[in-house]
Amino acid sequence: MAEQETSAPAPVGPTPANTVPLMKAGLFVAGCVLLVLAAANLSNLGQWSDRWGQIPVVLVFFLVMSIAGRWFWTGADAILARVIGNR
Repeated sequence: MAEQETSAPAPVGPTPANTVPLMKAGLFVAGCVLLVLAAANLSNLGQWSDRWGQIPVVLVFFLVMSIAGRWFWTGADAILARVIGNR
């Protein structure tokens, strides 16, 4: 017996190339919020170092800034790709 080919139905609505995924837009906003919160708490790093030690504070601050930066650029890249297109 011959196998029948089944094709997937065509997507309805905007194509994925024309939209910014909601997850990436959310990561952009979350990254911006984390970066602003980190900048607002720079003056507290000395107090936190006295309380919990320099190494844990620097490591946690670096981790938070790294994650925030990654989320920011993931969203920014998706938004720029949507605005100016993939070149």
